Amino acid sequence: MKDKHGNLVELGDIVRVLEIAQEFLAIPPEDEKPHILGMLNNEYEVDDFPEEGKASVSIGWEIEDGISGYGGLYMLPHEFELVQKASK
Repeated sequence: MKDKHGNLVELGDIVRVLEIAQEFLAIPPEDEKPHILGMLNNEYEVDDFPEEGKASVSIGWEIEDGISGYGGLYMLPHEFELVQKASK
């Protein structure tokens, strides 16, 4: 898959989130939205290609002692850019 600039992106590569689709923000619960919005302009490892033309990045956070939350984004090419290739 390629990023916004046409760079080849593979599993394990680090990408920067450039955009979050507004229609996606209607999906997560209100308590999860700040974590998802916090992904904007930050860097994450590509952990999957869930659908043709989409890359996936994930996050986790602590809700309270011993309880964690998880979320992430499925991104189209224009929504991210390659920062670093994975070490092989």
